[in-house]
Amino acid sequence: MRRRTIWETSLSSAEREALSPGRPDDLDHTPDVLVVGGGIVGLTIATACRQAGLGRVVVLEQEQRLASAASGGNAGAIAPDMHRLTDGPEFVAFGRAAREVYRRWDAEWDGALGLWPTRWLNLFPPGTEPRVTRQGPGAVATDEFTRLDAAAVRDLEPDVRMPEGGTALLVDGQLGVNPLRAAAALATRGGARVATGVRLQSVTVRGDRIAGVRTTAGDFTAGAVVFATGLVPPPWDEGVAQRWVKGHMVAVAPGPWRLGSVLAGPLGGGTPLADGSVVCGGTFDEGDESPEVRPEISDGLARDLATVLPAAGNAAVAARWCCFRPYVAGRQPVVDRLPGTAGGWFAGGHFTTGVMMAAATGTAVAEWIVTGHAPRLVETFTWPARA
Repeated sequence: MRRRTIWETSLSSAEREALSPGRPDDLDHTPDVLVVGGGIVGLTIATACRQAGLGRVVVLEQEQRLASAASGGNAGAIAPDMHRLTDGPEFVAFGRAAREVYRRWDAEWDGALGLWPTRWLNLFPPGTEPRVTRQGPGAVATDEFTRLDAAAVRDLEPDVRMPEGGTALLVDGQLGVNPLRAAAALATRGGARVATGVRLQSVTVRGDRIAGVRTTAGDFTAGAVVFATGLVPPPWDEGVAQRWVKGHMVAVAPGPWRLGSVLAGPLGGGTPLADGSVVCGGTFDEGDESPEVRPEISDGLARDLATVLPAAGNAAVAARWCCFRPYVAGRQPVVDRLPGTAGGWFAGGHFTTGVMMAAATGTAVAEWIVTGHAPRLVETFTWPARA
């Protein structure tokens, strides 16, 4: 049984309806662009295609609700600058591009995406501060961060415990979002026709064209077909090293603390929400294929939060949930043509960064369809090597 996320509790009735549109009676079976997958990546692709003037766009989602998998079960972070600590420059640039697209759409839609500004406070015990990353040999990842001493941390976050002898790094200018609110906005403002409860059954390929897509709602033919299915779908999945990785999340109820920064680092942390709740997670539960929530894991995240926010030591748990994130070997998204096709694309494997990367993924795919050439920002997000 699926557990409710913290994000569901703050949705309006209109947003809930937008997430579960069902199957329209007049669903277009010959669109200009067909997007298979109604998570945040599929919805941004559809929105970008419409804004690029690509005509009629249809999105098909197999579940009864949009963003029902990893898209709706994450922490809602759009924080590309944080990836200076872990990822290469092309990854950071892609995330920064996505952040700007989100800002533009939110402004165009009178704040319907619901973005809010965030700053991240990274706390490291002695000897654990990351210094060398995939930016290149010997690169220092902290040059864009503000280094804080213990007194500065107390001034910024009086209720946060700074590890004795540790390091604090601050990065500002990031964003947060309720991913379900964002999905609802994309579904209603993006201009595509969206259907839920439609399951993919098979794909017919003739030559280099996708001749047909068979679903439980009938057969579709389209000028361009984009699979935003998380993992590579058949028949293209043969030999691709990929898997779903389960992760737990927890939200603690508001308590007797003040917290204005997202707390991060090896000791634990969480994202403060406007109502005082804090979202913590997620874990990497390799080998656990059960959809059930394991409270002993999710509650451990709440205990870790208390390590850096002691006042949360007795905090009540407001929600526990888990989701499965799509991992394709290499831990970069794959945004590329489907092998052997001229009119088919795959955009997936975003792992824990689907929400953050989605807007740039959408605009890149739309540009590729329009121009016939891979945009520079996705030149490294190529098809995975086959086993």
